[in-house]
Amino acid sequence: MGDLKMEEKDLKLKCYTIASEIKKNDSFLKGENISIFNSSFLPLKNSDNYLIASRGWYGNIRSWEGKNFIILSLFDKYLKKLNQNLLEVPKNLNSIKVSEEKIKGQIKYHSDSKSDGPEDPRLFYHTDGNIYILFNDINPKYKEKKRHMFIAQVDLENLTYGKRITLCEKLSTNFEKNWGTFTYKNDTYMVYNINPLTIYKINDITKGSCVNILQNENKYLKKFDNFFPDLNFHLRNSTNLIPFDVPGKSPAQFLGLGHSVLDYKGFQDINKYIFPSLKKSNYSDYDKEYFKKFTKLYLGFFYLLDMENKKIKKISPFFQLPNYESKQELIFFPTSIHWGDEDTVNISYNVGDNRSYLAKLHKNIIRLSLYHIESIDFYQNYNISPNYYLELIRSIRKYNDFPVHIDKYFIFKKRGKVLRKSITTEERIKGKPKKTKKNKKTKKK
Repeated sequence: MGDLKMEEKDLKLKCYTIASEIKKNDSFLKGENISIFNSSFLPLKNSDNYLIASRGWYGNIRSWEGKNFIILSLFDKYLKKLNQNLLEVPKNLNSIKVSEEKIKGQIKYHSDSKSDGPEDPRLFYHTDGNIYILFNDINPKYKEKKRHMFIAQVDLENLTYGKRITLCEKLSTNFEKNWGTFTYKNDTYMVYNINPLTIYKINDITKGSCVNILQNENKYLKKFDNFFPDLNFHLRNSTNLIPFDVPGKSPAQFLGLGHSVLDYKGFQDINKYIFPSLKKSNYSDYDKEYFKKFTKLYLGFFYLLDMENKKIKKISPFFQLPNYESKQELIFFPTSIHWGDEDTVNISYNVGDNRSYLAKLHKNIIRLSLYHIESIDFYQNYNISPNYYLELIRSIRKYNDFPVHIDKYFIFKKRGKVLRKSITTEERIKGKPKKTKKNKKTKKK
């Protein structure tokens, strides 16, 4: 039980809004037809600043009628915007028809859309010391529509990037996304798929050439496909990977963050259970109608990759991280992870396909949450738990005799300002002034 002995300051979940700071002092980004999401963080070497790449969208994010573009931002350690540049913004924005007609019948999912432009940017340091941006887009080389992965070298001083290069084209299918970069023994690798575990190595970044070094199916992870036999359930990678070893040792184990999708098409009434607070959320009326018909549940999961043995050793339960606008969500999509101060892991993520956040979680909380995949017995000791990390933090605080009121361990901030303070019903009643009957003035006769 020694692992449960932790300091009170480490048993907290801190979350920060990101999109509002990106929009600050930018009239274009504040427009009603703009959505900013899938922001990816990269801590800059020899600096306290962050480089952030975000996906910008002009149009209707629910019907997926519109165009993609990239936002490169420079933030300081306090998450204050220092500089910013918009890239690949289409010139014909005025020709895009943006409508918010009442949602009728089936909704359109992103996978069914025909949108073009760079999507879901990620940032990474290559072993040549340069910063690169990684994103997916339609490959103009082919008449048939193929969405491939591209890279380009970032110019940090001017917040731009150079000529894009198709990455691993010979290894690519017609639709690619969600590759996770990491550095191992002075080479850059990418997790292409979770199961079968598929890893690519970049041979020549100037040409975008790669080699497939591993494609191995895990019999334990294979069972995950059958957890919901009447529904479609699958695992995908999401973020980059970071070393997760004992300090001082050469890193061989890497922490990654993937996402799972539970597709329950035809059973939209399940949303009444998954998202009961939808009506009380801060979503617009239009969004509320959209999510009533949305039949996919996006969740995250940590995993531990052992590069010496070329396998995934551990995995966390399926979870979501909080957001300010609602208590439950259907779309939770992690985009990057990196080491923060005081042994925290910083996680950037998107919620609802229209907001970006950053969360800070202590490494030991993550370590405690990881299951050896051989020990997983679904329905018995493992399942979907959207509020898993808040519940885990509370349990560890209870063990250590720390206060367990949610205000003590869940902090939601916007550039230092606390946005959410959860209080119990009893405290709300206690805090309200008592209603007193006003004395009616008697009319003089």
